[in-house]
Amino acid sequence: MNQYAERIARDFPARRKAKEKEMFRTWLVWELREMGYSVSLQSSESALQTRGSATNVVVGDPEQAKLILTAHYDTGVKELFPPLIAPTRPVTFTLYQALTPVLMLLVSFLLSFGITFALNEPFMTLPLFLIFLLAMLCYPKFGPDEMRNANDNGSGVAALLETAKNITPRYRGNVCFVFFDCGAQGMQGARGFRRKYPVTREKNVINLDCVGQGDELLLLPSKYSRWNGELLDLINESFAEVEMPEGKSVLLKTDGLVYYPSDNRKFRYSTAVCAVKKVSGFGRCITPHSDGGAIDEVNLRILSEGLAKLVMRCG
Repeated sequence: MNQYAERIARDFPARRKAKEKEMFRTWLVWELREMGYSVSLQSSESALQTRGSATNVVVGDPEQAKLILTAHYDTGVKELFPPLIAPTRPVTFTLYQALTPVLMLLVSFLLSFGITFALNEPFMTLPLFLIFLLAMLCYPKFGPDEMRNANDNGSGVAALLETAKNITPRYRGNVCFVFFDCGAQGMQGARGFRRKYPVTREKNVINLDCVGQGDELLLLPSKYSRWNGELLDLINESFAEVEMPEGKSVLLKTDGLVYYPSDNRKFRYSTAVCAVKKVSGFGRCITPHSDGGAIDEVNLRILSEGLAKLVMRCG
């Protein structure tokens, strides 16, 4: 496994609580400074913790950079139902997401009905139903940590670190790396970064999320970036120079309806990057927490080499 992905999976499997995030940021900042980068935190340059808010790790100058490469580093709660993302089939994804509240209502009703039926207390059905439903609504905040986070989003962080290592000092001024906090909690980190640096509203942002499992690397420009012919040509040229093993491919998809629920949603000129598997009936799919710590090192190599070449071309 890639050295960064292995270290993250071994030492920082969960990055949800404040202490877990602080420990991870300490390591991340050290790695980046060892490469020779200037690193700061969005809210404070001297502390590795900002209480009560999201804390982004920012590498370089967002206002001067020609390209911004991003990935969220935090992790979320263990979900009640297996998460599934179908970026090229938004309707399928939406319907699958709608199953969660429906199943929450159904389970709450069945539990309350079963208990009150067994106790012969029918008037207790509604109060019990509301109690169970409230417990499920509180689950995202108080539930247990998800520990299978190698793909979501240890893979994105590892790919950015490899990219940073591949860029020579001559071209480092062309790029800004941002490791977002709270990507799994309403994208608060991306929102705060955009608010702090308004110029990023007009910058090209490439966001990596779940890039570690799947034989096709999918690049999804936003509806605004689809009209940026210069950027699309640079992306195609950059990845065309990367050695592609048999069975692997990179697809820059500029047609059809797509939706990717990650930090890219907070930027007008964004491109989402993910790795997908083709599943009958669902098209191109991502199961973020499957296969535990299995990360495809080839995916990280392809991305880091392609993005490094893109950064050099942006100069």
